[in-house]
Amino acid sequence: MSNSQNFASPPRWLGVDLVKNRWIFSILGLFTSLMGGAAYAFSVFIRPLEAEFGWVRADTVLAFSVCMFVFGIVMGAGGYFVDKYGPKIPFAFGAVLMVASQVLSSQITTLTGLVLTYGVILGIGIGLTYTSATIALTARWYPEREKRGLMIGVAVLGFGIGALVAAPLWTSGIAAFGWRTTYLLTGGVFAVVLGVIASIIQFPPVNYQFSAEKGWQPTAGGAVAQKQAVAVNPEDLTLVEALKNGLFWFTGISFFLTIFGGLMAVSQLAAFAGAAPPVGIGLAPAIAATVIQAMSVNNGLGRPAWGWVSGKLGPKNALIGVALFMALSLYILTISESRAMITLGAALVGFSFGGALALNPIIATFMFGPSYIARIYGWIFFMGFGWGGYFGPRVGGMLFTSTGSYDTPFLLAAGLAVTSAVLSAVIFPAKGKEKQRRSQEFAKAVSSA
Repeated sequence: MSNSQNFASPPRWLGVDLVKNRWIFSILGLFTSLMGGAAYAFSVFIRPLEAEFGWVRADTVLAFSVCMFVFGIVMGAGGYFVDKYGPKIPFAFGAVLMVASQVLSSQITTLTGLVLTYGVILGIGIGLTYTSATIALTARWYPEREKRGLMIGVAVLGFGIGALVAAPLWTSGIAAFGWRTTYLLTGGVFAVVLGVIASIIQFPPVNYQFSAEKGWQPTAGGAVAQKQAVAVNPEDLTLVEALKNGLFWFTGISFFLTIFGGLMAVSQLAAFAGAAPPVGIGLAPAIAATVIQAMSVNNGLGRPAWGWVSGKLGPKNALIGVALFMALSLYILTISESRAMITLGAALVGFSFGGALALNPIIATFMFGPSYIARIYGWIFFMGFGWGGYFGPRVGGMLFTSTGSYDTPFLLAAGLAVTSAVLSAVIFPAKGKEKQRRSQEFAKAVSSA
């Protein structure tokens, strides 16, 4: 057997051919995003922490805010290492940090300690594992248009439902063992799950090539190609080239305009559902919790669903649709006077929110190519989710304080979502015309949209 043939043997894990079973990588992304999405259930720890240390709410939630902000930054910075060296090493480093964050959080005695462990360390860990095992990984394994959107949606599904899974488990753990032991147990779960994923994830072998007819197949000259760390398509844009393209910046702006309202609603919905009329609906805490669950479930379901839509209609049309759905859902919240109406509005907010988080990496991959997508989308994510996460909740809170009503912030967010839909219809390239080369082609892309 020749050296070339040896290099062409498919990667395996426990005897399973990973090339023929590439769907495994989307499932690995799902479990990775599930572990990271658990961070959204931080509110479960708030009361036990405040009871022990006497902290006030604004201070306690600082750890979560820092975690999300650091996550957004690392998505961009960490993407460089994923694109250059492959996903395994950045993922393993991120996994170690996620485990360490839980172990160290179990030992904290100060607010600064919590911000450092649950905020900074966990944020870095989530950023590295997420950028390694979800979008960049799935985009490379699924180059075909009709499957890429759905499989990316599956990979990021866990981030939508992570809190839904973690919250009841953490609540039970805190009741049975206390919050410190619950953090330790979470670290153990992270170690096992993320350790298994780290042993499997990899980009497609550089000595393999994809064709629509035969799928992934070994190529000749594998011994030479194997020397490369990561396969690169010379037609794909680098981060520097993407920065010169107006569509890079517009994708971040559009993402921000759509996700702004979703992040505002996430932060305000529980208070809105529980507030007495006419400010809110006046639901009992247990009933209000079901509204949040409806949003969380549909946040998860929206990711593969909108990914599937993008495969059928194209990412541009799907992005227009998800922005209009977001606007509609926020308007429904302003006219809600019953449990049924607010549940419908919350479900549609979640469905749209999850869709936006799935569709933006999809259209970015189609426009700029998968070779450098980890770093390119990482910064798009920071523009949209990072700043949306900062301004959405804060603006919503400020407007409620000044007006005494949730109508104004929700209607403002709905207007921004409509703006995103209109601009997307005008600026994003049409289905089949997404691929970009250089910044000077932006005007041509817009004119042919």
